[in-house]
Amino acid sequence: MQIDNAITTPTGTHIEDSCLVTSKEDMRAYLQELRDTSSPEMAVNQRDLESQVREWRSHNLFYKFHVFRSRTKDVDLELKQTWYRELFCRVVSFFYFWD
Repeated sequence: MQIDNAITTPTGTHIEDSCLVTSKEDMRAYLQELRDTSSPEMAVNQRDLESQVREWRSHNLFYKFHVFRSRTKDVDLELKQTWYRELFCRVVSFFYFWD
């Protein structure tokens, strides 16, 4: 899997054109490969994998419905997430049926 469109830092992970990855399994595989190739202090290794997938799916859902397309075509997975954003992503990702 090609991961040259991702930037990992200690505070977050940015994935360009994340809207092109639509299945939950592909998202997991992509993030796992990022984890395997990034140093342990990077945010992708510090945050729960399923939490990152839920946030990614919520971005994709908004992208599919043409909501904030310029902002939702890419995903920024920040290390620190507020409880209400985590809750929001849990609820929204539940409605993502493009697996």
